[in-house]
Amino acid sequence: MSLTRDQYNELMRVLSKRRSDAYIQQSRRQEEVERQIPAVRVYNERAAELSLMEVEAGFGRNGADTAGLRQERRELARKKRELLKNAGFGEDYLDIHYSCMECRDTGYIGNEKCGCFRKLESQLLNKDAGLPARFERENFASFDPYVFDDSEPIEEFLPKRITQYEYMTGSVMDKVRDFIDGFGYDDPQSILMTGPAGTGKTFLSSCIAKTLIDRQHTVVYERAGEMFEMFGRLLFSRRSSEADESRAERVENCELLIIDDLGTEFITEQTRSKLFSLISNRLSAGTSTIISTNLSLNQLSGIYGERVTSRFVGEYILIPFYGADLREKGGKIHGRQQRAVFEKK
Repeated sequence: MSLTRDQYNELMRVLSKRRSDAYIQQSRRQEEVERQIPAVRVYNERAAELSLMEVEAGFGRNGADTAGLRQERRELARKKRELLKNAGFGEDYLDIHYSCMECRDTGYIGNEKCGCFRKLESQLLNKDAGLPARFERENFASFDPYVFDDSEPIEEFLPKRITQYEYMTGSVMDKVRDFIDGFGYDDPQSILMTGPAGTGKTFLSSCIAKTLIDRQHTVVYERAGEMFEMFGRLLFSRRSSEADESRAERVENCELLIIDDLGTEFITEQTRSKLFSLISNRLSAGTSTIISTNLSLNQLSGIYGERVTSRFVGEYILIPFYGADLREKGGKIHGRQQRAVFEKK
């Protein structure tokens, strides 16, 4: 995905600070060790001298035996490791401890973006949409299944007696686990969440997004109304900007796109056409999409047409939500440490 120039510069500043912090911490550890073990300072100074002599020998300036110099440096390193171990320090205590040891906080491995870069990219791209702010409270670590009613069966399932609690912790969470466990493999999946407002669709989308961003996948969150306004500016308005173009590219190419509250946007023929092309192109590209809506499949068909809903029915995992608005009941889906509901099996 492409970033604007300002976004890229901001991301690189983060990586630069990580490298700087790693160097500062390594320097402090070095000072600590040298205070406790003065011989380490002597070894370090001698190792620096040997390195300089080896460079000069490479240019034929001192006639020194480079093999002998390297052997002496290795012996000094061995003695230093032994001193650290005997003093209770780990052998790698004086190494630079980067946040990401794969790329050493540069963001790149060769010419390829490192996973840490892609994770920062997702976090940055979603910042303006407010998703990271919700991550502090809306994730699987804070998922509280007991907010769902376990006293009355879901009317739509009668005569089977399945409560909202049983449905959410069983069928729904099984599908979510399968989606997350299979993400990034050869058979990409997409999800359509339907049902009344306040039953947990947006919360569950946030939980999935947080998990996948933590696993270094690129995730983009969009509110349906704002997303289609952006596409409208690009198509019809002279007010479109580099930011709109970059945002549209991210929407179309990210690994996971989350479209929240489909059906709240201003519906036009252009909206219908863009939705169909967006979901079709992402299916063809093998990228995943999660769509949440308060509309039923029949209502979606009436608004967006049969060809859109046929994509949902044929290509998406359908997760209907049931029950009353939890917010009206004073309930919160988050609140307790209930990781086991997600992590079981």
